[in-house]
Amino acid sequence: MPAIDALVGGGLDRGTSTLILGPTGVGKSALASQYIARAAERGETGALFTFDENVGTLLFRAEALGVGLRQHVESGKVLLQQVDPAELSPGEFIHKVRDAVEQRGARLVVIDSLNGYLKSMPAEEYLVIQLHELLTYLSQRGVMTILIATQHGILGSGMTTPVDASYIADAVIVMRYFESG
Repeated sequence: MPAIDALVGGGLDRGTSTLILGPTGVGKSALASQYIARAAERGETGALFTFDENVGTLLFRAEALGVGLRQHVESGKVLLQQVDPAELSPGEFIHKVRDAVEQRGARLVVIDSLNGYLKSMPAEEYLVIQLHELLTYLSQRGVMTILIATQHGILGSGMTTPVDASYIADAVIVMRYFESG
């Protein structure tokens, strides 16, 4: 995606993690869907774990935006899994991510979102520790990781995030609403 690649200095690199941050509805999941669809078009396998959005809605929205995610899920190039934090412990989730990398060959992992992941954790400090361990593992395997976090609040300095993961990620993309015309 030339325009996005130019904004982030040439694109996202293997073995790095990128946090996409912004309010609800700004396009965080849409951007991540584009990255994973483009990787699949290049023949790479990706894994998208969604905590907040059901799989049908995610595929419908991607389709409406012209992102051919559904075809890549059907072909097996994209593993798309809805995660229910009430049914899956954090340790089991990490096992699923590792399985996607080790057994399915995923080269790109998307976690949508940290807000949902946080709900599965007994205490916030454990989330940061587990995320650090997971991102270290993925980095060592040369996997590109995209994390999504939703900010709460309206606009400006009153916006908050559920956890400060900005120091964990190698890059942070902050998205905002834009109105034109």
